[in-house]
Amino acid sequence: MRIAIVTDYYYPSLGGITEHVHGQALGLQRLGHEVTVIAANVKRAPRVVDSGHAPEDHVPFEIIRYGRSFGFYGNGAQTLSTFHPRMFGHLKKLFRERRFDVIHTHAPYNPSFVQAVPFVAPSTSITVGTFHSVFPKTTLMNIAGPILRKSIDRLDGRIVVSDACIESLDPYFPGEYTVIPNGIDEQHFSPLAEPLPEFADGRQNILYLGRFDPRNGLETMIRAFTKVRRERGDTVRLIVVGDGPLRTHYQRQVPEDIAGSIAWVGRVNWDRPRYFASADVLCTPCERASFGMVLLEAMSCGVPVVASRISGFQLVMEHDRQGLFISNPKDATGFADGITSLLDDPQRRECMARAGRHTAVTQYAWSCVANRLEQYYANLIEARGPR
Repeated sequence: MRIAIVTDYYYPSLGGITEHVHGQALGLQRLGHEVTVIAANVKRAPRVVDSGHAPEDHVPFEIIRYGRSFGFYGNGAQTLSTFHPRMFGHLKKLFRERRFDVIHTHAPYNPSFVQAVPFVAPSTSITVGTFHSVFPKTTLMNIAGPILRKSIDRLDGRIVVSDACIESLDPYFPGEYTVIPNGIDEQHFSPLAEPLPEFADGRQNILYLGRFDPRNGLETMIRAFTKVRRERGDTVRLIVVGDGPLRTHYQRQVPEDIAGSIAWVGRVNWDRPRYFASADVLCTPCERASFGMVLLEAMSCGVPVVASRISGFQLVMEHDRQGLFISNPKDATGFADGITSLLDDPQRRECMARAGRHTAVTQYAWSCVANRLEQYYANLIEARGPR
């Protein structure tokens, strides 16, 4: 099949959708399909702290850069939208010339060029959208929903990354959804990754990884680590991997006596497995997520997790098996206690590490998820019949 993946989110932009798109393209290409990723031009690439290798270097699939992306905050996180001055005509010409069998959009509710796809896709192509978000009920969504739905209703297929998405989507975009989860490159995110020497000084390392979006809980993470650090002294360190416009805001929340025990790394793309390999525990006090990509990456690398008990995370991890759940995402004391209990019990951490790796490899490896996507496309094509 000739498959186009249309997305506002791809490298150098970071996040769960970017990771999903990259893994999807690789997985489908390895199955023998011809894959093209159509992604936004990024005006200013974010600075990353990496060894020099970028995930998109030397990929076996084609990347077409299109339009220009613009960022804004929505749904508690930074959102990207892509536009082109001749968006409809340009996309229609591209799809007609390339004759894709499948045109797969991500976040099809985004007010951007992905909304144009179902209107300009040729009749010979099937259109699929993957929904990645959990939406709260808001006045803005009440207004925007009927407008966005005009495009979404034209899709031939709808995928959600977890059951957690469906309940929040149904009031705005009712219809039939198929669950196909995010995948993981289990060979890259591996327990065999090389730890970073600067963090191998005998201290126990707590890892936080994510964009500095309000819903990702960095404020709670800082308060939890402050409690752990004051109880255990200079035997622990917090490694913060991520960045965003709110960086200075969060750094100002760190008490002066704690500042020396926090390493603010910055954005990391390719080298993330090395940070997991350097960590004793991953902590993520996120308030809202549809899936839990950070949890899956940690599990694949054999790192136990302390996470908020939210619906998207509970579909990936089991309490006291691959990690621990804390009921209230803002409960800094609960997160501190969970972290401490794991730091004090290496045998328990080892059991959780093995369970996490097993779950990641057997349920979420891209070699499995890509097969499910391939079958989904085939079913849609067969159901549609010849045109």
